[in-house]
Amino acid sequence: MNKTILVSAYSCEPIEGGEAAVGWNIALQMAKRNKVHIITRSNLREKIEAHYPTEVAENITFHYYDTPRWMRFYKRKERGMHLYYFLWQLGITSVIRRLKKNIKFDYAMHLTFGNVWLPTFLPYFNIPFIYGPIGGGEGIPHSFLTKMSPYFFCIEFIRILMNGTTHINPFFLYKAHRSKAILCRTEQTSALFPKRFQHKIDYLTDGAIEPDFFENEAEYCKNKTIRIVSTSRFIALKNVICIVQALNLVPKEYDVECIMVGKGPELEKVKQLAETCPHKITFLKHMPRQEVLNQLKQGDIFITPSLKDACNLTLLEAMTVGLPIICLNWSGMAISTDDNCAIRLPVTNPEQMPKDMASAIIQLIESPKLRKRMGRAARERIRTVFNWDAKGDFMEMLFEKLDKQCQ
Repeated sequence: MNKTILVSAYSCEPIEGGEAAVGWNIALQMAKRNKVHIITRSNLREKIEAHYPTEVAENITFHYYDTPRWMRFYKRKERGMHLYYFLWQLGITSVIRRLKKNIKFDYAMHLTFGNVWLPTFLPYFNIPFIYGPIGGGEGIPHSFLTKMSPYFFCIEFIRILMNGTTHINPFFLYKAHRSKAILCRTEQTSALFPKRFQHKIDYLTDGAIEPDFFENEAEYCKNKTIRIVSTSRFIALKNVICIVQALNLVPKEYDVECIMVGKGPELEKVKQLAETCPHKITFLKHMPRQEVLNQLKQGDIFITPSLKDACNLTLLEAMTVGLPIICLNWSGMAISTDDNCAIRLPVTNPEQMPKDMASAIIQLIESPKLRKRMGRAARERIRTVFNWDAKGDFMEMLFEKLDKQCQ
């Protein structure tokens, strides 16, 4: 039976990634079988209408809202962005009240922004509420905190303090209480919810790959030299320096090179360490997505040692291309991958991790069959789990489950 669903999606744009893709694609998937009303920002109207989803046009309605002009000062260059977001969420309550007078909604869903610490007022309306997909509980392993800059250390310290208040935070608890379902991106976020709410939790990552992306596939084992690819911002949270530290431990007789794509404040620090590496490391500046794909297609191994990621889009792209993965068994990487497609390193400490990574690199270098098998498993995992159709199917199963609970 078709549902009528009210969606709050501050970020909701076609042909974009990140939160914008979540708001757009999950709403479109639900509209294939349900009536969907989306509240989003007025300044997205032009782009949405230029790419209007004609295939679900009868089932989807956009309701645009923006704050008074004087309030928009707060979102310039992220200055006061969180304040502006709060004001926008507060402002759409008038839109919700108006819609509720004329439409009987089966469910209300908060899609974006998907952060557990950002506000939504949907739970305060008498509509069965679905919360998520949400993140915000992801943090840096404590053993790495001493390696962070003072700025990142302070940010992480504040996050730890906030996460420790969830059991007494009335706004957090009310959202959990009013939710029929809570969709978490990672186990770290689900752990924020007290035990009495754990039965409401399901896992739904916010990353997915478009079907035509599968036309890109790695050129397996064509070269004698093993090519490692890493694409990331050069910041402490991404832990890129660990790759160079690991390559310093890989014996010189192994024919291996590394391509690092990205930019950031730690780039020079990583370059300096790379000067003494026995293997060739090439640094490429940040580039368009298609050029990144070309680098991935020419690779043999993809490494992402990130310390904090709810969903790593480049990781998903490398899996789609068919590269075996080396990553941490932590945060979003632990959900995006499995043991069939990735060597998932335990979270240890800054001294041990490069040693574990070097062992994983050597293991993949020495076994072309293992690389190929893991690469194929990575493609299959993306095909079956990390596509927007699968997320649409997940939502339909969730609606059916919630309907049965209400009977």
